[in-house]
Amino acid sequence: MPRKERYQEAGHYHIINRGVERRAIYLEPEDYEFFLDLLFKLTKEYEIIMHAFCLMTNHYHLLLETKQNNLSKAIQFINDKYAKYFNKKYTRSGHLWQGRYKSYPLFDDAHFWIVAKYIERNPIKASMVKQVELYKYQSFFQWKYKHNYFELLNNSQIFDMTYDEYADYVSSEMDIDAIDIVYKSPKLITTKEGKFKVLSKRLETFFEQDSDINRDQNIKKAYEYGYTKSEIADFLNLNPSTVSRIICKKGVRHHLTG
Repeated sequence: MPRKERYQEAGHYHIINRGVERRAIYLEPEDYEFFLDLLFKLTKEYEIIMHAFCLMTNHYHLLLETKQNNLSKAIQFINDKYAKYFNKKYTRSGHLWQGRYKSYPLFDDAHFWIVAKYIERNPIKASMVKQVELYKYQSFFQWKYKHNYFELLNNSQIFDMTYDEYADYVSSEMDIDAIDIVYKSPKLITTKEGKFKVLSKRLETFFEQDSDINRDQNIKKAYEYGYTKSEIADFLNLNPSTVSRIICKKGVRHHLTG
């Protein structure tokens, strides 16, 4: 059965990939450096801007920007090259990665900065270090110390902040609600014609101003936009059958699949 086509329009993406069975994919400093060298090649050969990155023991995070619709080829390049290097070095065989990489498109500046902070603070989250700047294999360390891989960040959007602003930002605690945004938005759905539609408008925005007064109307708007009945019901803590009745009051037809 052919793999499901990925959304890969030119733009900003948060990329994650993990080792099979969550095993370590970097065992020595040389392994991190080999992967970072691959990222250099990635930026040049695939016309990609690296905005932020963090290489953890058993997975990696990249915040990058593509100029062409070539994301799958670019990530396949680094995954294949690194897997061959790792397997040869450690005389192992089989899959290094747990599966296909995960990609989350970003569509606004607010989302960009949340993801950048999430990536930089990953070593804190994993209790590997107590201060962000102490972790060597991430973008903030490279900026702070102008380290060997600082040039990876050429043209990065993180430089829209001064160093002190960015240092304060990534050193402060991560908002729990913001963490949800990292993985839950934007949402991608597929039309019946097999085309992608990006729901860059988050579900909660339909109910921010008047969730009670115009609840039914907002439910219909959210459904017409592309959110499923169950997603709306869960968000509003309603029974799905109640949401279904509201949507069907005026015969609203839904043309998308969730």
